[in-house]
Amino acid sequence: MENYQENKELDYSQYGQYKTNLGLWEQRGQILYPSTRNVYEFVRNYCRDFVVNHPQYPKFKWKPVICDVGCGGGFGSNILSQEAEYVWGIDKDEKSIAWAKEVFTRHRNNIYFTPEMQFQVIDILTEDREIQAFDIITCVEVLEHIDDYQKAINFIKKLCKKDKKGQYLEPHEATKVFISTPNRNNAHAGKDTPKTPKHVREWSPDELYKILTDNFKYVVIMNSKGELCELNMEEDTMLFKCETPR
Repeated sequence: MENYQENKELDYSQYGQYKTNLGLWEQRGQILYPSTRNVYEFVRNYCRDFVVNHPQYPKFKWKPVICDVGCGGGFGSNILSQEAEYVWGIDKDEKSIAWAKEVFTRHRNNIYFTPEMQFQVIDILTEDREIQAFDIITCVEVLEHIDDYQKAINFIKKLCKKDKKGQYLEPHEATKVFISTPNRNNAHAGKDTPKTPKHVREWSPDELYKILTDNFKYVVIMNSKGELCELNMEEDTMLFKCETPR
């Protein structure tokens, strides 16, 4: 990123991201930007496909446990919950988590299956407690807002599944990590500094691919709809599927 001018990281602890979603609804009749919704719907469908393609389906119906990192007001978490056993939405934005708890929290019952959803205020840059491992982790439009993105990636790696020897699992059993962020190679993106003032930085596909392959053994690049792409892709959003932390 030579000669690239980054912005200062903003404090999102009391931002109220859910207000942006509600404003988008008033302006366009949409709660999420199309690319963001595409990502969440792709991961939701990925969960469903994984269940039906399991060799023991339909006798055995596995539904994943998901962590939605940087969940905001929980709108994307709610989409994921349609094909999940449990979704844990986390964000440092206290107002958005309060909104998500009020609107989307669901608890398991003993009568029929109901996917469980819970939300919690977590600062992924400072959280040092041990946390359970997840089948799937989503981090949608988050990294571009963080100055020390490596700390965020390290937190995500801490949530990935390990074997009894403490080694990260290999595919097929490994945690699937889905990370999306704006593509600086897109024609509408800023070239010398982020076009959006709220973004600290924006990467080109090859730049972020290098960072992620330094942290994960297996990395695949896609567009927001989950279609495989090359590193010269120019679509507005890039989505990376990562497995097995290094």
